[in-house]
Amino acid sequence: MTYRILSLDGGGAWALIEVDALIDLYGAQTKGHDVLSHFDLAAANSGGSLVLAGLVENLTLKDLRDYFADEAKRSSIFSRLRNLPEQAIRDLIGIGPKYSTEAKLAALRNLLPAMGGKLLADAAKGIAAFGGGDVHLLIVGFDYNRNRARFFRSAQAGSSDVSDLSLAEAVHASTNAPINYFDKPASFFNGDARYWDGGITGCNNPMLAALTEAVVLGEDAKDVIALSLGTGTVQLPLAAIGAAASPFLTARPDESLKTALQKLAHSILDDPPDAATFMTHVMTGGTAGLPANVLSRVTRMSPLISPAQDAAHHWIPPEGMTEDEFTFLCDLDVDAVAQNEVDAIARCSQAWINGKMPNQPIRFKGDTLEPQLGYGSYGAAKRAWNALCGP
Repeated sequence: MTYRILSLDGGGAWALIEVDALIDLYGAQTKGHDVLSHFDLAAANSGGSLVLAGLVENLTLKDLRDYFADEAKRSSIFSRLRNLPEQAIRDLIGIGPKYSTEAKLAALRNLLPAMGGKLLADAAKGIAAFGGGDVHLLIVGFDYNRNRARFFRSAQAGSSDVSDLSLAEAVHASTNAPINYFDKPASFFNGDARYWDGGITGCNNPMLAALTEAVVLGEDAKDVIALSLGTGTVQLPLAAIGAAASPFLTARPDESLKTALQKLAHSILDDPPDAATFMTHVMTGGTAGLPANVLSRVTRMSPLISPAQDAAHHWIPPEGMTEDEFTFLCDLDVDAVAQNEVDAIARCSQAWINGKMPNQPIRFKGDTLEPQLGYGSYGAAKRAWNALCGP
């Protein structure tokens, strides 16, 4: 019997894309517990942990989408700081926090009235897993005091303990991106426990962490099938040395201190997008013994925000998108709060689902952006997932 994993990437407001994929797979009126019943383990980081919390809260997928689509709910999570000195520094060097950590926790508790106050073990209790028993929940955070990853679990795995945080608190820890986003670590037990976003651990895509958890729980890696949902990744071909600036190419960065600091500030979201899924693909047996047209036991679904090529092999915007729209989308940060920003993410999501924007494969071929392993379209990935799950 297969052991099924749902893995949800971080990505702030871009996590709307993960909800759209679940809606397409399971239906807008499907409730969270019914979605989770298709899986044995659900792992999440940052924005994906908020999606997971909404599933545990047993919202319909339509209502869960409002966590990101509704401006009031979105703004309650990203509550602006009013610190003028910090704002001046941020404006000068492009680095510095914008949002209140304390206000975020209050917003999460408000968004999770039924389950948010329960310990993870109690929140998972009674949510039927595909293979029987309760679904296993895994949320990733970074332990600020100990400088190491911290996994918040709903049940014991090997010698690892069950989480001592509530659902809302675990999500608060996992969504607490530092430096350019929130102003201080998520703090519990009078500061004895302090956390930053789990992306710092290299688990912005928590797929490999989820597989490891399954093996610790006693599952054979080759019995695992996994649905890995991402929040979109921008991938532009690298410009040649001395090439003219282009919105369709990645400019070669300078080596200034300012640029280095800005790269470091964003690095928690930039773990190689294909690393975790590729390693999971290898560890679950690669391509051996799969149904026809299925290339991996890991199905990766996430928009690949990249240019297309015309007949003359010139880079152009994706189908149905202007150059300005493409540039705007590429430049959007994870803390997209303004309605026009979230509208752009929503359009990207639907273009991807409708086959007008490519899917991020498990691996692609350098700057050609062609799939080397995995599925180049959402439709192909969906068919593969359905084939893996069977009738």
